[in-house]
Amino acid sequence: MRKLGCAATGYGSSLSSQGEDQTNLGPDCPHCGEPWLRGTNLAGRYRCVYCLRRFELRSECPNCGAHSTIARMSDTANVTCRNCGGSMLSAI
Repeated sequence: MRKLGCAATGYGSSLSSQGEDQTNLGPDCPHCGEPWLRGTNLAGRYRCVYCLRRFELRSECPNCGAHSTIARMSDTANVTCRNCGGSMLSAI
């Protein structure tokens, strides 16, 4: 069985144009702004490892009201509204 590296999971290091090592820790938490938002074992549910708040992925944007299907937004990195750029997560 093959282990997935950082590049395969979407998290890990990448080099910037200036040669500095920048680490992508994941999506930012809507509450504290830290990049520690992680998916839980329930589909569409997330928890911030930094502030420990829980969020759920909504099909309707709380900012502009645009509707999107959850199946198209199942990727962890895609928690922003395609219309306004706001967060599709709501606190639970």
